[in-house]
Amino acid sequence: MKKIGPTLCLFLLAAVPGHAAPAAPDTPTPASVVAAIQKDGAAQALGGLTDSDGFDTVTDGIAGADPAWVALVPAMAPGLDSDSGPAVTAALALALPQNAPLVLQAMDARYPALDPQRVCARPFMHDEVPDMKGYVRRTRAALRHVRDGALRAVRDQCLAVLGGVKR
Repeated sequence: MKKIGPTLCLFLLAAVPGHAAPAAPDTPTPASVVAAIQKDGAAQALGGLTDSDGFDTVTDGIAGADPAWVALVPAMAPGLDSDSGPAVTAALALALPQNAPLVLQAMDARYPALDPQRVCARPFMHDEVPDMKGYVRRTRAALRHVRDGALRAVRDQCLAVLGGVKR
């Protein structure tokens, strides 16, 4: 399976019906984030979201395993910094048991925030996951159901980081 380039992902995402639904004027949508990244670049677009508290909407969408938000992650990667990166890492980790194939596709070891070594290492702050044992159990199960050969290496790496790879 080939990785789709960020520009093509952004174009396809912008064309997805239902993801440009009206939102509050200050609430970002996947389409508005795509437009901002294309216009200003990832760092400036993400900086604007952080300044307006819209970044929480983005990370909530990623954490909820919403395909439109997760599809933005590769395009966001170059703009993630020491503040926004850990939030995206944790959001991806929260999404992992919900849609493992989608999250595995978004991981990229070239970017610290998207590195499977970090995403799969339970990078949570505070009480984001009150039942850590349940989270690990659900995540391992979701990962074991991934059969796509193109995702096998990152799946196995993630299972190893979680501990206790069971075949």
